[in-house]
Amino acid sequence: MSLFDLKNVSRDYVNGEVVTRALRGVTLDIEEGEFVAIMGPSGSGKSTLMHIMGFLDVHTGGNYMFDGRDVAKLSETELARLRQDKVGFVFQAFNLLAKSTVAQNVMLPLVYGSLSGAERKERVANAIKAVDMEHRRNHYSNQLSGGEKQRVAVARALSNNPSVIFADEPTGNLDTKTGTQILELLAGLHEQGHTIVMVTHEEEAAEYASRILRLRDGQLESDTRNGHQRRGGYKK
Repeated sequence: MSLFDLKNVSRDYVNGEVVTRALRGVTLDIEEGEFVAIMGPSGSGKSTLMHIMGFLDVHTGGNYMFDGRDVAKLSETELARLRQDKVGFVFQAFNLLAKSTVAQNVMLPLVYGSLSGAERKERVANAIKAVDMEHRRNHYSNQLSGGEKQRVAVARALSNNPSVIFADEPTGNLDTKTGTQILELLAGLHEQGHTIVMVTHEEEAAEYASRILRLRDGQLESDTRNGHQRRGGYKK
């Protein structure tokens, strides 16, 4: 059984009499443990697709199954639980709280869970260690470099032990060297068994993935396996 199973999924945005069709019948499936890059020009629907897959948006047509569950039939409470327990997000703009420490930012996804204080602290410590940011644990996020901020964002995504990590243009605000470090980090997490879904417009970044989906005008244009996954640097 696939972790993600989308059949003829569409997404329409309605503003008065104007209908914008962001997705037009996308069909795909993704197995647990894959590293998938979603590519396409601006307006192709790649971010919309990721938001639907990550329960941040809803599809308006077709069928979306996640881990065997029909997403359209889930309540708001059930969707919130999936966002809490099953997915972690890494965004281009980092989305960290400037006046909170590294540890406090990484703790955020755990605040509304049922873990004990000791369990939360252990999760936070393990996530910070995984991205090699222990030496910055008590620094405020506004004291960090761009690469360090993105590492913290990855740690935050890891803190709830998600089934999937979604990365939306994770190297978009980073220089080449730092971007390589983040891609290497994601590739390492994939090798450890994490499912990674990454939106990117950079061909070199997509080479780190094991599979590349290309969208155009809201439709899946191609779906290719990458037999030569890249490690060790990329150029913008």
